Amino acid sequence: MNRHTIRSICALASVSLMLAACAPKGHEDTVASKSAAVYDDKYQCTNEPRTDENDKRPRCGGMAVATRAPRAYRFVGGSGDPIDQVVCDISQAFVLDGKMFGTQLSGGFDGTYKLVRMPNIPGLHWRTSGRYHIEFPDGPDKPGTMIAAGDGTTTAGALSRDTTGGERFVLTPVAECKQ
Repeated sequence: MNRHTIRSICALASVSLMLAACAPKGHEDTVASKSAAVYDDKYQCTNEPRTDENDKRPRCGGMAVATRAPRAYRFVGGSGDPIDQVVCDISQAFVLDGKMFGTQLSGGFDGTYKLVRMPNIPGLHWRTSGRYHIEFPDGPDKPGTMIAAGDGTTTAGALSRDTTGGERFVLTPVAECKQ
């Protein structure tokens, strides 16, 4: 086909779709539905199961966008409040639950974190936040690492101490995850 023919087909299809969208409900026999009838069914793909051995309709395989299943990983690491926990989907926000602290991560391979749970000790308060980065150098089906770095403040009465630091975690893929 030459360029003029392709442009004409595209223009006709666009006009047909616009007319169909603007048509009042109940008027199914618009220009769009009539122009769609021009195409022979044998050229239309389908994902329906074959009806019998004579069903020669092509399948639409490859046209659909595959959604990736969530990846579950076991997180092990941390120095002050060690973690050994499975996270079902690291693409979504999740919380790492240590014995003393709960740290919420924003989700994804790069993001932010903050404390969301801390010990209830009267007069003592913690504030911590920062960034993290997850890497899988040999691919997401192999172990990887997460490095978290940030700053925090510990306040006890009128005394306050600022800290800066980081934590390292090893991530290992797990086959199944139950939340």
